[in-house]
Amino acid sequence: MIDILMLSTEHIDIYTQYSIPIWKKYCDKHGYNFCHYGEKLIPDMAFTWSRIKMIQDHFKKTDAEFVMMVDADTLLYDNRFGLKLEDLISKYMNGNKKILFQKDGSDRFGIYFSHNFKLSWELRRWVLPNAGFNIMKNCTEVHEFIDMWLELGQGKLRHLANIHPRTQNILLRGLMTEQKYDNLIGYLPSSIVSKRNTTFCRHLSAMTKEQIASVIKLEYNKIFDQVK
Repeated sequence: MIDILMLSTEHIDIYTQYSIPIWKKYCDKHGYNFCHYGEKLIPDMAFTWSRIKMIQDHFKKTDAEFVMMVDADTLLYDNRFGLKLEDLISKYMNGNKKILFQKDGSDRFGIYFSHNFKLSWELRRWVLPNAGFNIMKNCTEVHEFIDMWLELGQGKLRHLANIHPRTQNILLRGLMTEQKYDNLIGYLPSSIVSKRNTTFCRHLSAMTKEQIASVIKLEYNKIFDQVK
């Protein structure tokens, strides 16, 4: 069983009126559970931290083997609606990997480019994680990973927690500096999920709410006209 989580509040209804039905339709097709959370869960931190709290809380009450978290500004392409998450997990969550992140980058002319070159250079990591799209195994190691992510963000590294890229700051400068946590992480190819040049899931960014709504609506119309 797989649970797909999304956190959004009414202030982005302009585009979640399209993205939520797309993800619900996808879940219905493949027998996954779509779980929508509709409120900020950590009042004194940036909204993005509530996504990590959502995952932590959800793990405590689900029997799902895997939990997938998607940002509200994501869409699925209608011509890849048949792709199963189990196939992605089987192919990319291998060895000791328990978590798959979206890469914070994309392919251009067949070459991978980081979307944050300055940070990649500083940390000497060409591939950085995008915390807004992930698949996690429901297991003790991942529970500890999430607990530590929040603990660092609310404690030792709180001074970085609200500085862009916020949750990724703590992930990169805290968790991933420890080998046992870094070893749990794998990545989905940018051809599967990215903000551009991708085929399965597009994760939009650097757009206004109206622009995001316009892009997602195009795929929404295709899906609800064609998917049976």
